[in-house]
Amino acid sequence: MKKLTVRIYAELEVPDDWEIIEVDEGIQVLKVAGTYVDFDIAPLASASTGPEATWSDEDEELTAAILDTVIGLDTELSLEG
Repeated sequence: MKKLTVRIYAELEVPDDWEIIEVDEGIQVLKVAGTYVDFDIAPLASASTGPEATWSDEDEELTAAILDTVIGLDTELSLEG
C-alpha cells in the first residue's frame, strides 16, 4: 500500500463579522451568522479530463471509498486583520 499526502492551502477574504470559535468537540469552526462551517477534504471526480469536464462528488460510492482511506486530517483556522 502507498501513502498519498494531499496538502491544501487556501486563503479566503471574509467579512469582519465572521469569527472562529471552538465547539464542544474541541475543534475550530467558522461562525457565519447562525451557521457553523468546518472545512474538510471533498474528493471530486470526472469521467473526462477535457476543458468542459464536470467535476463533482455525485459518485457516492467512489467518494466513500476515497474518504475511507483517510487516516489523518488536520484543519487550522486563523483570522488576520
